[in-house]
Amino acid sequence: MTDNPLAAVNTADELVNGWAPLAQEALLRLEGQDACKFLQGQTTADFGQANALDVIPGAFCDVKGRVIADFRALIVDPETVILCVMESLADLLSGHLTKYLMFSKAELNRIPEPPWGVVGSEAHHHFDVDQKLTEGNRAAAVAAGWLIPLGHQTSLLIPEDAKQVEINLNNKSIDEFESAWRALACLRGEARITSSTTGKYLPQDLSYDLAGWVSFDKGCYTGQEIIARLHWRGTPKRRLYLGSAAVKQLSEGLKLVNQTDARAVGSIVNAANYGSGSVILVEAAEGAAGQDVNIDAMNQTVTINDAPIAYFSDVETS
Repeated sequence: MTDNPLAAVNTADELVNGWAPLAQEALLRLEGQDACKFLQGQTTADFGQANALDVIPGAFCDVKGRVIADFRALIVDPETVILCVMESLADLLSGHLTKYLMFSKAELNRIPEPPWGVVGSEAHHHFDVDQKLTEGNRAAAVAAGWLIPLGHQTSLLIPEDAKQVEINLNNKSIDEFESAWRALACLRGEARITSSTTGKYLPQDLSYDLAGWVSFDKGCYTGQEIIARLHWRGTPKRRLYLGSAAVKQLSEGLKLVNQTDARAVGSIVNAANYGSGSVILVEAAEGAAGQDVNIDAMNQTVTINDAPIAYFSDVETS
């Protein structure tokens, strides 16, 4: 394990090399002349200067500043935005946004097909992405649709016609592919909100502000007052760390406690099977850094890395 998740993502070729639909992800299409304006007032991200092929990550929050769902937005054109969100939150998020959309000239619809994951150098070469994509905030238009770089040798594919793309897992099962996808997201330090954790965390708990998922220069949005106050006048009590455990099949949201006095120190945000155990994203207090902590009500230990995850602006896919 490493304190720098991007250094570990070089294991992509070792884990899996191929492409397949991601059942745990969903796509929402926002269309209309107010599409970007609507997102500007509802998310932590800045859509004020959005251009075609821009990729904008961020979060939808409630009035208390807690994250309802994270997303990546692909700007197809000024009036069309495709949002990639967790499948378990797609309906909840749609319902949440519908009450605000009645005041905007935009319409939100679910795209029936999910996005695809593309992992490994050979897979990227198949989609004619031979050059290095060094701008993580830009998508590449390819014959199959749009390719969004996430990290070393890992991309999201939003197909224009999913029927024209065939699965290629190079002798891996779909379960193995999805497990590898989740592990790589953890190694990149990408915290994902699920149905088990929606409404539980501030963006700073997940280090979204450090990753560039929160703009502090834009105008008001839902939850902005609390999020901005913590940024300008306070200090986040918890940050996102990489961790590991010797067991598999860990669930999101499990509470972590100090081994000496069972005091709560954080929780498991995401976990994925990795090697003989699990790789984990943990939101934790500074005092838990570099420590072994216990999963509450379980006889299992999680080892937390020495420092919060550091983020970098440049990513590569090949």
